Parts: sequence; structure tokens; C-alpha cells
Amino acid sequence: MKKKQSWRGKHLCLFFACIIITSILICGCSHLYDGFLARPAFKEANEFLSQGNYNASLSKYEQIIVRYPTAGDRVLFEMGVIYAYPRNQQKDYQKSLESFQRLIKDYPGSEYRQDSEVMIALMKEVTSKDDSIITQQKQIQTLEQQVKELEKKIEQIKEVDMNLKEKKKSLPEEK
Repeated sequence: MKKKQSWRGKHLCLFFACIIITSILICGCSHLYDGFLARPAFKEANEFLSQGNYNASLSKYEQIIVRYPTAGDRVLFEMGVIYAYPRNQQKDYQKSLESFQRLIKDYPGSEYRQDSEVMIALMKEVTSKDDSIITQQKQIQTLEQQVKELEKKIEQIKEVDMNLKEKKKSLPEEK
């Protein structure tokens, strides 16, 4: 014979079912919830960026990632872009690379992963070209220094030549 569940038992089962469903929804959708709550902060960070206040924008993003960690992938992507932004006078390609690499490591399923991988490839190419430019600039400086030294030697030789001509003029002519 089947035992009939009491009124309390039914409600207790319903209560636990609601808790389980709620926890699944909250855990599974917390990134959406955080993203929604973080919207004004993202807007403020983007306003700083559009005004050219890159440090304030980066600072705001750092606050966002602390307060809304599930929105961290977007924060890291935005920070990586700011660190590499051409108009940013304090751009730092190394920090940009670190932001994109951290995004890939900490948020492997992120929608920003593929874009971060592209940015990493671009950053490596840029830093390689920058290194090449620095090497070439050093070579140019060395060559310029060598040219100056040669010009000095030429001037010294001209001076010696002029002195020899003067001495030659002052010598009596041979008959």
C-alpha cells in the first residue's frame, strides 16, 4: 500500500525544488545578472575612454572586475584594447598582452576569446616590429656618429693639406 504524502511533505518537496531551480538559474545566469548590473559602470568607463581619460577608464574597469567578476572577460578585453590604443600616450603593449592572455586563461568559454587571440597575434607582431624599429634606430645613430667622426677626420686632413700648401708656398723655389 502506497503511503499518502502529507500536506507538509508536498510543500517541503516543492520548497526544495524551488531552491534547486533558483540556485541553478542564479549560478547559471549570474553573468547575465552581473552584466545587467554593471551596465552603468561600463557606460562610465566608456565615457572616460571617449574623453581620452584612459587612466580613469582603466581604473573604472578595475572596479568593475572586482564588483562584477562574472563580467571579467569583457573588462579584460576592454582593458587590453585601452592599453594598446594608439592615442593612449601611456600605451603599454605588455599590459595589453597580459589582459588578453588572462582573459583566455580565466574565461576559456568567453565570447571575447577569439578576438583576444587575434589581438594577441597583432600585439606580438607590433612588438616585434617595434623591436625591429628600435634596432634600426640604434644602427642609424651608430652610422650618424661614424659619419660625424669621418667628417672631423676630413676636416683635419683638409687643414693639414692647407698647412702643407702654405708651407710649400713659403719655401723658396728650386731652380
